[in-house]
Amino acid sequence: MEYRSTTRRSAPRGRRPLRGAAAVALLALGPMAAPAHAASPEPSASPSAEPTALPEITALKVPDDPCVSAGSDVVAEAPWTHHALGLTEAHELSRGSGTTVAVLATAVDDGAGALSGAVAGASTDCLGFGSFLAGVAAARTEPGSGFVGVAPGARITAVATGERDSGLTSAGQIASGITDAVAADADVILVGTAALAGSAALDEAVAAAVAADAVVVAPATAQGPDGPVPGHPAQNPDVLSVASHDVAGVPVLEAPLMGEDDEPARVDVIAPGDRVMGVGPGGDGHFVSAGDGVAAAFAAGAAALLRSHAPDLTGAQVRERLTSTAYASPGGASDPLAGHGRIDPLAALTGRPAAGDTRVPGEEYVPDPSPRGSVEAATTAAVVGAAGFVVVFSALAGAVLRRGRARRWRPAAASERPPDIDTRWGPGGTSGDRP
Repeated sequence: MEYRSTTRRSAPRGRRPLRGAAAVALLALGPMAAPAHAASPEPSASPSAEPTALPEITALKVPDDPCVSAGSDVVAEAPWTHHALGLTEAHELSRGSGTTVAVLATAVDDGAGALSGAVAGASTDCLGFGSFLAGVAAARTEPGSGFVGVAPGARITAVATGERDSGLTSAGQIASGITDAVAADADVILVGTAALAGSAALDEAVAAAVAADAVVVAPATAQGPDGPVPGHPAQNPDVLSVASHDVAGVPVLEAPLMGEDDEPARVDVIAPGDRVMGVGPGGDGHFVSAGDGVAAAFAAGAAALLRSHAPDLTGAQVRERLTSTAYASPGGASDPLAGHGRIDPLAALTGRPAAGDTRVPGEEYVPDPSPRGSVEAATTAAVVGAAGFVVVFSALAGAVLRRGRARRWRPAAASERPPDIDTRWGPGGTSGDRP
């Protein structure tokens, strides 16, 4: 999948800072509802017309496919996710300092300047997904880059979990990863890729994490042979289960996922999980990714902000604060697509929802969707995980970018901005205003 932007002059260290033009949206008005006090990014120089595509990182890959190479292009604008979460204002209250986020993924690379010195247990990351998740949660500010993680003061502990050549994982591997994260005194435990099924050992590992006062955050869904299914350990009520929303704030899934017991998949909150920009392995270049694992990384960063700001809160209280201060979903707290609604880090930090007009002016960088419609599969391969199951998935990771909504997957014109937020998904429900 290509995500188009434009380049201007070369930058130090071989990086090319990017600003949006022909195929990205520069927004005169934020695409979604956000806190009224959220600041807009600072404007910068006008770009040239030279097109560049940001590379894609996915959660899964065919084992024989090459590893992700270091990126070279750096976007100068703050991405839409920064505005949507009100991070400029949230960082005035907390940057996550003094907290540790354990990232359960195949690996985390600290080659990007935004992660340099912040990762314990860093190693070569073939998939790049663990590095991307770590950046979403805790990337530091870098000169010339508009991207910063949700909790840039937090430290990352990399916990190797899953098959390094494919990204597939099992309940047993996740249970082992959670146990290792607890042993490392992690305050927040981020499960990067969900398992297709749970297990008694996984439930026991979650219980041990809760007893150790850690907050476990996991993607609401996993990718099965025929599409997304309820993910584990997110079906455990002691885990913060996170699903994705798009640029307009609407849940990516269009219908609830039903489990084997005919109950819908647990969703506590939704967070950005579509056209998300971040860092990757091997250097400072920016990448794009999507999926519930990415959404969970945003929620994990928000949990780190809150744990740093209010250290007396228990892990259970942190989960409750994040759900109770979310932008309300139209279906109420039991909405099968959005749970309590979109996470609001600033409201979680202050302990109360933001009031007043929720739209703010400003420019944001929004990666352009693929001109091909939905994500295409170049090849199909069978990948055997450690648990013994076989999953058929596309080489271009339809497993992660699972939504094929043709009305959104098209090139954006230079003057076009993403669709306005559906007022049903604004703060306070159908009115779009906080009470």
